[in-house]
Amino acid sequence: MGLFARGITLKAVVPTASHLASPLPPQVVLPLKQTIGAPAEPCVAPGDTVAAGALIARAPEPASVPVHTPFSGTVKEIGEVLTAQGTAGTAVTIEGDGTDTAPAPPDPELDARDPEELISRIREAGIVTPGLMPRSVAAELSPGEQPTTHLTVTHRPIVKAIDTLIISALDAEPLLMVNRVLAQSPQEHLAAGVAALRAITRAGKVIIVVDGPAPQLRDLAASDERETTTVVSRSARRYPLALPIPLIKAVTGREVPLPYGHPRDVGVALFDLATTCAIGAAVTARRPQTEIMITVGGGALTTTGVMTVKIGTPITAVLEAAGGYAADPAKLVVGGPLTGMAHYDTAVPLTKEVTGLFALTAREITLTAGYRECINCGRCVAVCPVNLVPGMLSLYCAKERFDAAAHQGLLTCIECGCCDYVCPSRRPLVHLFRHAKHQLREGASS
Repeated sequence: MGLFARGITLKAVVPTASHLASPLPPQVVLPLKQTIGAPAEPCVAPGDTVAAGALIARAPEPASVPVHTPFSGTVKEIGEVLTAQGTAGTAVTIEGDGTDTAPAPPDPELDARDPEELISRIREAGIVTPGLMPRSVAAELSPGEQPTTHLTVTHRPIVKAIDTLIISALDAEPLLMVNRVLAQSPQEHLAAGVAALRAITRAGKVIIVVDGPAPQLRDLAASDERETTTVVSRSARRYPLALPIPLIKAVTGREVPLPYGHPRDVGVALFDLATTCAIGAAVTARRPQTEIMITVGGGALTTTGVMTVKIGTPITAVLEAAGGYAADPAKLVVGGPLTGMAHYDTAVPLTKEVTGLFALTAREITLTAGYRECINCGRCVAVCPVNLVPGMLSLYCAKERFDAAAHQGLLTCIECGCCDYVCPSRRPLVHLFRHAKHQLREGASS
């Protein structure tokens, strides 16, 4: 995997520490499925009154996460909605009474060195990993409950010991900037989050990846009396360096086996800064994950920056809080411009895995409706960070030869979008790959 010879270099985006005003919508819509696991099971009914931070849905299995209300109010209904993942799902709608979430008081009884208690608190908080394939953080940290490696001996999964914990202050895409903003200012629960992850994973060393000054992170490393915490700098412009598989390779030199590999296979646990802070709040203050910090951007918006958003807030409320449209939007993307998903319905609620919301103008996108056939230029091959031949794969996918595409490495694709970015024929490569993967999953489950 030639990480420095491959990939693309994008325009530098300097993160700003100023926050946009957070919206307080009159009601929130809380989808019960917010991970790749089974949906949570509601424990409230229409007409019930709930307090801020109250549990409204329980997790039925380790791969699921519970759901909590971000403010107090009344359960209005339980029904089907379109989710940020682009699928229909059951959701609980809560009409607020105007009361915002109050931070939970610290719990002095916590034993910060008891891994089981720490994992229990993370599970109760319902913390998920961000991105298109959100997972329960508690399940990721619990190999005994969920196999976290595809490597087997006599059909038994191997659970490899973790020796390295990576805390990334980089954002998945250069235009996203939440982690870099958090790195610029003191974070109350950061140290507790790092300590909890270290106690759970029993990692012998911690590597903190930054792009910029990050004074608190450097102070945290300097305060480690065991001298096992180091800070390394990587450029946020180089893409897809900040995605998990490339980042592990760039920082440790270890290659996660694809297509079914997991960082644990190479002895690594990797979490971004926002997730680490959420873990710290969960283990010290028992604070559930009821809000997220996202990047709000795009040339169609009046103002851009970072915004703290309550789980279940509809897209339209975020757009209004950002000052509305300054130009006609051509595409609305939930997530980052390179890896996110386009949405047409501004009533879609934002959930725990969302990292950004971009309203893009026609000049900021490339229309693929009239894309051409592959001209075999090889640009996609030159930039692919996992050594695939995206042009050939797209031909298999377009002709619905999904098994052949899988045989040629489709499932190894990390959907970074580099091939889309450089394709002169403007072929929708990642769209074709995602569709093919979905069809393969549907075929396997039927």
